[in-house]
Amino acid sequence: MNYNIKYIDTAAKYSEMMHCLSDKKVIYIDLEFDKNHFRYGFNICLLQLYDGTTCFVIDPLANIELKSLFQLIEDPTVQKVCFAFNEDMRLLVHLGAQPHNIYDLSVAQRLLNTEPLSLTNSLIQFLSPDQYSESSSQQKSNWFLRPLSEKQITYAAEDVLFLPALKVEVSKKLQEEKREVWFAQEMDAFEKYDWSGSESSYLTQKDQKLLSRQEWVRFQEIMTYREELAKSIHRPSYKAIPRNTLFELAQTPSKIKNVDFFKGFHPKLKKKSVQEKFEKCLQQAANTIAKEKIKPSEKSIPIPSNAEKLSGNKRRKRNQEIKDYFFLPIKKEVIKNYGEHFGNFFLSNRKMIEYANKNMELLPYQNNMLLSIAQNLNLSVPDFIIQKNETK
Repeated sequence: MNYNIKYIDTAAKYSEMMHCLSDKKVIYIDLEFDKNHFRYGFNICLLQLYDGTTCFVIDPLANIELKSLFQLIEDPTVQKVCFAFNEDMRLLVHLGAQPHNIYDLSVAQRLLNTEPLSLTNSLIQFLSPDQYSESSSQQKSNWFLRPLSEKQITYAAEDVLFLPALKVEVSKKLQEEKREVWFAQEMDAFEKYDWSGSESSYLTQKDQKLLSRQEWVRFQEIMTYREELAKSIHRPSYKAIPRNTLFELAQTPSKIKNVDFFKGFHPKLKKKSVQEKFEKCLQQAANTIAKEKIKPSEKSIPIPSNAEKLSGNKRRKRNQEIKDYFFLPIKKEVIKNYGEHFGNFFLSNRKMIEYANKNMELLPYQNNMLLSIAQNLNLSVPDFIIQKNETK
C-alpha cells in the first residue's frame, strides 16, 4: 500500500502541517517514546498524526516548538483517535499537555468483550487483509538515533494509518451492542484520571523492607544522587550505576573506600569527584541518623501496633466478604450476560478491592449494572453502591 507520509523535522514543514490540520475535526495519534531505556527519564521521540489523507511523522528532537500542536491535542472539538493510549497520555501530561476528546479503540474493544490485543492483532481480528499491511517490527528501536531509517518511519506511521478503518468496525459494533454510552463514560473517566505520576520511583517499598532504618536513610541519599548523575550524562539510571552496588553501599558504607567501588559505573562517572560526593551523601545520612537517634536494630518500616493490625485484619475480612457474597456472584452474571473478557475488564480482582475500599469510583453504567444484577439475585447492596433514588 502507498500512503502519503511526511517527515516533519523543520519549522517550515511543521508550519505547513499545522495549516493542513487547522480545519480537521478528527485526527489519529500515536507516540514513540523512551522510558529510561536508552536515556534518562520519560522522553518523546516521535509523534505521529494522521488526518485521513496525510500521515505526519513529527520529530520533536529537531528543535521544533510543539506548543501549537499541544493546543490542537487539547482542543475538545477535535477528536483524537488512538490505541492503548495510557503511556502516551502520561507522557503528554508530563510534557505539559492536557489531551481532551480521546477515543481509545483498545478500551472500546474491551467493552465489546474482546481479549486484550496488540494493535497488530486487533487489525487481524477486526479488518480484512486488504485493509492494512504490516512492516517488520521496530518496537525495540532506539528512537533517539538520527537519521531514522525508512523502516522506522514506516513502522511509526502504521501505528496510525489503519486506525480509521479499525474505528469504523469498532464503533459499528459499539452501536450494535448499544454500548456507546458505556464507552463515553469510560473515556470521560480516562481524561479525568490523574496521569501526573509519569516517572517511575527509584525508591521502592520492596527495597525498604530489605533494609534497616539506618540503611534506608543511606540508600535514599545515595540513590537520589545516582538520579542526578544519570540525568547529567543522559543515561538511564541502571546504565549509570548498578542498583546493587548502591544497595550494598547502604548496608556497608565503608565500601566507598574500596578500589572496586567503581565496578559497573558508566565510564563518565569513574572519577574522584563522584566518589567524594558519595562520601558527602553518606555523611549527610550519618548526620540524619545521629539527629534522629536511629538505632542499628530499628526497622525501616515500623511494626504495626496491635490496633493497626486489628484494623487491617477487619478491612481485609470486610473486603473478602464483599468479594465473596457480592462481587463474585455478580461477576458470574456479568460474564454470562456480556462475556468473559468484559467481565474480567470490569471486575478484575484488583478492581473489586479498589471499589470496596472506595479508591476507585464506579461509572454510572457500572453502578446501574451492579444494582440491577444485585436486585435479580436478591443480594444486599454495599454502601459504596449508589442507590437508584440517589441518582435522580
